[in-house]
Amino acid sequence: MTFKARAHHLVALATLGAAAVLAQQPAQAGMFDGLFGSAHASEGAPRGQTTWQVSHFSFVRIVPEEAGAKPNSQPIKLDRDALAKWLEQIHFATPQGQEHLFARDEARNLAPALVEAFANAQPNQDIVFSSASRRGHGFLIGPTAVTARVFVSDGFFNLIVHDARDDFYDQYRGTLQMPTFTYGSRTKAGDVHLSCPEAVNVQADWIRLPLNPGAVPQPTEPTSLLQRPAGAPGPLVPMPAQQGGMQQPMQQAMPQPAQPPANSPEGIEHRLAVLKDAYQRGLITKQEYDAKRDELAKQF
Repeated sequence: MTFKARAHHLVALATLGAAAVLAQQPAQAGMFDGLFGSAHASEGAPRGQTTWQVSHFSFVRIVPEEAGAKPNSQPIKLDRDALAKWLEQIHFATPQGQEHLFARDEARNLAPALVEAFANAQPNQDIVFSSASRRGHGFLIGPTAVTARVFVSDGFFNLIVHDARDDFYDQYRGTLQMPTFTYGSRTKAGDVHLSCPEAVNVQADWIRLPLNPGAVPQPTEPTSLLQRPAGAPGPLVPMPAQQGGMQQPMQQAMPQPAQPPANSPEGIEHRLAVLKDAYQRGLITKQEYDAKRDELAKQF
């Protein structure tokens, strides 16, 4: 065999070897692809689907409803973007103060799977999930998981969290056994203390958000989790949820009260309240909040 022929032969072998390695990557790279990457759930889940794998340790699952609970208002169509935005605003208490329950990318990856699960879930079913993330703590820090139960009932989206930061990874790394997660419960309160704008606490670890928030005046536009009708202009319009062929009556929005003059004491107090709300939502920085608060305080 000439030198030129041997060179062509070696190139061909290298090409075949590279193709073989690439073909094996999905099976071999599952640990890192699943841990650090995630895939949005496809739009429109097949009827009967009960599990959505978001990443290696993150998933959404439809399960039987807790024993003794009244039927849920499901299936229901929720708005993916509105749900992701609301998940980003949830906080939980730590010894150092309040911390976001979900990282932004984590919430946006979780929302599509939740939306599809709610479209498939029946009145006698709940939805549970695990959402694992490093949450900006660096490559060498293991992920922790949020574990929770969600359901729609009586016009509210309900979230019950069992673990805000389940430190499961060290045990998994030692045993290579998938962790067994525990989810929130209506009857057994956990140790997590949740808070979120527009939501109310049923118990410390359980918050619920009205699906039709228009009946309660808000300093900013309230969040509607219900899906907007196709082609509808303007803000989100809540759609009645179907319950066994019957529709829930839509609440009538209350007229907004007249706002006081901007430079009056009442007006300044209102502007301070709006400013504080924007800071708590993470829409402005603490420096911006302090500077604007001091500026308004001088107007008293």
